[in-house]
Amino acid sequence: MPRTVTLPTAVVVTLCCVVSALMADAWATPLERVEFEGASQRLISGGLVRGDRIQGYLAKPEGAGPFPAVIGLHGCAGMSDTTKRKLVDELVGWGYVVLLVDSLGTRGIDHDCFKGILAIARISDALGALAFLAGQTFVDSQRVATVGFSKGGWTALLVSESNDLFKLFVRPSNLKFRAAVAFNPPCRDAGARPLIPTLILIGTLDEWTPAADCSEKIDAWGTDGMPIDLVLYPSVHHGFYYPELQPGRTMLGRWLEYNEEAAADASRRMREFLKRHLN
Repeated sequence: MPRTVTLPTAVVVTLCCVVSALMADAWATPLERVEFEGASQRLISGGLVRGDRIQGYLAKPEGAGPFPAVIGLHGCAGMSDTTKRKLVDELVGWGYVVLLVDSLGTRGIDHDCFKGILAIARISDALGALAFLAGQTFVDSQRVATVGFSKGGWTALLVSESNDLFKLFVRPSNLKFRAAVAFNPPCRDAGARPLIPTLILIGTLDEWTPAADCSEKIDAWGTDGMPIDLVLYPSVHHGFYYPELQPGRTMLGRWLEYNEEAAADASRRMREFLKRHLN
């Protein structure tokens, strides 16, 4: 059953302080540059198009595992080093292996905002990342989720197997994502209802991906199936999780701005959601 939560503008200040302190203490998780092959795409003729060689950043908790894992999918303009570090430190600190997929730098593309040239390729990248993690002895391949931002959030909604585009790609039958977190995704383009537990986090002042589209999409999806939670942050803009967006700024004619209270609450909800569905 879908659940929509509208967060009050005032969030407990101590939560923000605790999260900030934890981040400061855990700011040095090692990142390893890795390469993997994207999933092959089926052609109508019966042939296959091999996926591109993709680069990513891998980090893991101490120990042999196997650990649950999270695949991170950046937005249309990539992900800054500051946000990479924040996301990785949070997830590894919670006990997850993390693989951040670089769909832009690998292909020599600066951004894919309002272009859509990588829409299908990014599904290939995500599924290739899933197969790559399944081959690592320290990963529990049956406990993998995806966390996507903006256009990466759209991809996270697509890889739940409910979308026809997903069916174009070759993957081992025993591999699937178990849950998805989507920060400010373009819900209007999401397609069919996700078949895995899904958490959507978005600000009501988002000029890039309107929150109203997510509310309307969830209403259209109905209540049957896996849980879908929508959290709306009043007076919060696109990019609210990105620490580098303080002060806010305009990009391609649309506003971006970090919000510490919303970011702290989103991290808390993401942690609880992943624990519930991967552990």
